[in-house]
Formats: sequence, structure tokens, C-alpha cells
Amino acid sequence: MIKRYTWTLALLICLSNIAYADELAAVAVTQFNGEQMFTAEGVVEAVKGSVIAPQVAGSITVLSVKVGDHVKAGQLLARIDTRMANQQAMSNQAQVLAAQAQLSAARSEYERKRRLYEKQYISQAALERSESDYKTAEAQTKAQLAQTGMSGVQTGLHIINAPYAGVIADVMAEVGDMAMPGKPLLTLYDPNGFRVVVNVPQSKVGNLKNAASIRVLIPAAQEAERNLMSTELTVLPRADSVSNMVTVRLTLPKNILTISPGMFARAILPVEGAKVQAQIFVPATAVIKRSELMAVYVVDKQGRPHLRQVRLGRKSGDNIEVFAGLQVGEMVALNPIAAANFK
Repeated sequence: MIKRYTWTLALLICLSNIAYADELAAVAVTQFNGEQMFTAEGVVEAVKGSVIAPQVAGSITVLSVKVGDHVKAGQLLARIDTRMANQQAMSNQAQVLAAQAQLSAARSEYERKRRLYEKQYISQAALERSESDYKTAEAQTKAQLAQTGMSGVQTGLHIINAPYAGVIADVMAEVGDMAMPGKPLLTLYDPNGFRVVVNVPQSKVGNLKNAASIRVLIPAAQEAERNLMSTELTVLPRADSVSNMVTVRLTLPKNILTISPGMFARAILPVEGAKVQAQIFVPATAVIKRSELMAVYVVDKQGRPHLRQVRLGRKSGDNIEVFAGLQVGEMVALNPIAAANFK
């Protein structure tokens, strides 16, 4: 059973670290040698996703959905020209009627020959030939009925409906295109279940801690859904022979609204026996976020603030990890607005 994993974080910033330079509050950048972690990058994918392709050939006459549409189970997605299929069905039905007529005639002839044989007016060989003709007509009628039934199934395959409720992720055809068996028309996914797929080196798979709750970062999601905890970890029992990587799936919580398949994701995997890398944290309130810019004000020895761009990682409580841009011991302004107006 997967045990729940709980993050523990030591107190990173003490009140004694806070300095004041002409009333500008600043805090020293601190280093934390935290728990042994391995960062793996991957993508978001839907737990349930389908590539919809036709089973018959024909011209596409109806394509009733577009990318981003939410569809219900059984809703019409596309229709393929049924004229040829309808003509074939009518032809098969006519052949069934002809076969049934021949069967009726053969049955009547067999009954007549049987009565004559009972009165010894015809030979047994004549009766057997009549019986054979009757059984042949009966078999041909059954075969023709089966062929007609198959034709009806083929006609039904010209209508493509949604197998389940979901979102149209891609449409690869237009009205008028020629549909071919196995050629994808569109893709569909269920937005009620997502997971993150990452590749982990074989050397680290054995050291992964058996924890269900793994921190997952999705930078493109909205702020409230950018940092998530997975609900299930699954290590696939196979490895890529070229890259020597093993696929790991991390199931995400339900009711996530701002992510979609294909988004970049980063998983922070707890491992045992791995080399611990030092982590740098600063207060989240010290960070300026403007469009693509992530920066802080670094206070120099003379007490003057200077804007510096940084690369951020995960958020932990009131602090946020800094991957690049700062050094341990540097002073960061706690109030970036005050630092911007500092003279």
C-alpha cells in the first residue's frame, strides 16, 4: 500500500536575518539542505483519451464538432456518405427476396415429389434430387440474409458518435475529405481525469520512495492549480532500451480546470540514497512577477536595491525556491514596491 508522504521544511528565514538599510527591510538568502529529491520533467495526459477513426471508406458529409467542443456520450461527431452503402443494402435485400422465392419453389417441389414417392409414382433418386435442391435453396437464402445483415451493419458504421462525454482535442479532417478505415478523424479526451507522465533513469527507479503524494508543478496552469499533489504513483514495468528510462505515471486530483493534455510538468520525486542538492529559498512576497519576468530586488552593501531576474521553482509555504539568479548570503528586499521607490 502506498504510504502518504509528508513534506517537512525547516525554518528558512529567522528574524535575525532581517536587516534594514535606510528603512528598507531586507532578508538574507538562506540555503536549505532538504530531503533527497529528484526532479523529472514530463507532460500532462488524459487518463482516458481516444483517437476516433472510421471503419469504412467514403466522403465526409457532416463534421459537427470543432476543437475545444464539449460533447456528450453518443453525440454525433461525423457522418460519412451512405449512398453507396444504401444502394448495396437495397441490392442485398432484392437478392434476399429472390432467394426466398427460389426457396419457396424448391420447398413446394420437394413436397410434391415426396407425395409422389409415397405413391411410388417416382423413384427414390428423383426424390433425393428434389430434396437436395430444396436444401441448397435454403442454405443460399440463409447466406443472403447474413449478407444483408452485414450490409446493415456497414451502413451504421457511416455514422460516428462520441463513445463517452469529453472534449475534442484535435480535428484532422474537413467536410468533403475522403475517410479511410483506420485514418484518424479527430481525438477526444475525458477532462475529469489527468495524470503526469515523466521518464526516470533506471538507476533511480529502485530508489523511489513508495509515496502516493508527489509534488507536481505545472507552470502553465493558473496559480491555484500550478502546484499539485498526486494521488497515485505507478511505475510501468518496462524500460526504453535506447534511453534507459522508465515511465512513471502520477495521477492528479479530480476537478482540475486549467490544465490540458500536452502541458509541460515537473515532478519532485522523493528518492532514497540520492545526493542531496542545496536549495535556496526567499519569501514569496519579495518576488516581482510581471508577464514573463520573475525578479527580486537585491540590496548591495551600500543599502541600494538593484533589480535582478531569477528563475523560480516550487513554492513551500510563504517561501519560494530559487533555481538561479541569487547567491547564499545576498540581501533581498522584502517589499519590492518600497525598493522600487527607494532613493
